[in-house]
Parts: sequence; structure tokens; C-alpha cells
Amino acid sequence: MVSSWSESLKIGIPLLDFQHKQLLDQMDALMEGLEKNKGKQELKSIFSFLEMYVNNHFKYEESCMDLYKCPVACTNKGAHAQFRNNLEIISKSINQNQSEKIIALEVKSKLLDWFVNHIKSIDIKLECYVKK
Repeated sequence: MVSSWSESLKIGIPLLDFQHKQLLDQMDALMEGLEKNKGKQELKSIFSFLEMYVNNHFKYEESCMDLYKCPVACTNKGAHAQFRNNLEIISKSINQNQSEKIIALEVKSKLLDWFVNHIKSIDIKLECYVKK
């Protein structure tokens, strides 16, 4: 399995870095399942875990941003709402048995690429407030 995680995505907060890696690993597993036609039940299982983990991670990260008074906290919450919306759309696509190739493209652009960009542009801003 190809890993979307790289050390360049570390924001310097160990628990958040760990959670980011776990989320990217789950998205990679979903991509692999789609590309290798693993079957709807396995895809739904991976997706279910991903949704649960995303919700737990977002709650924790948002509480950190609020606690450390990070100025991008509101932007972060809005971005998380967008991501959750993307998850919901992809979940419907899986449940409606859409083409795995189309779903894989959606996962790549609306989950994986989006999440990497989010870490690099928003989450990274939390680091300097935690270290104050």
C-alpha cells in the first residue's frame, strides 16, 4: 500500500501528528480497496472506521485550537464541515454502488488531497500557539 503520510506533514504536536497519519492510512486503505475491487462490505467497513476516526480527530483538534486561542480556529471548523460533507457524498456513492473508479477519483481529490492541503495550510498554524 502506498502511504500518503510523510514527515513533511508533521505539525510538531505528537498526538495530532499520529492522528493525521492514522487518517491518511485509512484513506489509503480505502483507495486500495477501491482500486483492487475489494467488495462493498470491506469498503463500507473501512469507510465506517474512517468516519468515526474523522469525527473524533476533528473534535480533539478543534478543542486544541480553541484552548490555545489559535486565530484559524473558525476557519478550521468550517473546513472540517466541508470535509464531513465530502465524506457524506462519498458514502452515498459507495452505498449506491457507483463505479469504483469514479469513487476513487473522489476519494483522491476530496479526501486525500484535501486533507494533505488542510494539514499544510491550516493545522500547521496551531503549532506556534501550543509552544507559547
